[in-house]
Amino acid sequence: MTNPNSTDITITINQQTQVVARNSHLGQIISLLGLPATGCVFAINNQVIPQSEWSNTTVNQGDQIALFQAIAGG
Repeated sequence: MTNPNSTDITITINQQTQVVARNSHLGQIISLLGLPATGCVFAINNQVIPQSEWSNTTVNQGDQIALFQAIAGG
């Protein structure tokens, strides 16, 4: 059981469970986990977050984050 006073929260990124610090913002998580930022789109709970908002978007316990990479082709 999770301690409500814990400094960590559990989130899911592309169906992989991750534990991160409470009050982390999306930009910190991308950097911490070494996720690609260029050519990528992130959605939290099915809501796309513009790259300009990554450093202003705090994640919460149980958030579902999806990472989509642009694929060039034609």
